[in-house]
Amino acid sequence: MKERKAPRKVEEKEIIVRDDDQNFSCRLTDISATGISVSTWHFIPTYKEIAVLMEIEGKKVPMKGSVRWSIDADLARNKNGKLGILILDPPPAFLAYAKKITGK
Repeated sequence: MKERKAPRKVEEKEIIVRDDDQNFSCRLTDISATGISVSTWHFIPTYKEIAVLMEIEGKKVPMKGSVRWSIDADLARNKNGKLGILILDPPPAFLAYAKKITGK
């Protein structure tokens, strides 16, 4: 697995992940300029493209993402399910928010 280059910062808020035709409420756990990690009970396989809806500065910002890693809550002992999501073509609002949070 490739080593992460973008600095990450812990940030907690609710976001929506859309997998096919279903929406799932997830908890954002950290953020960088290239992606996010979320806690969820819904398993999504790696490399699947999904939609992400995040509120930034009071506005709902729709984005596309690709799952880069996942931990299935049903298979992980004493762990919540988690997803690492690469944001594809991040919108300016996301980049500005990530820069504000991470300081980079």
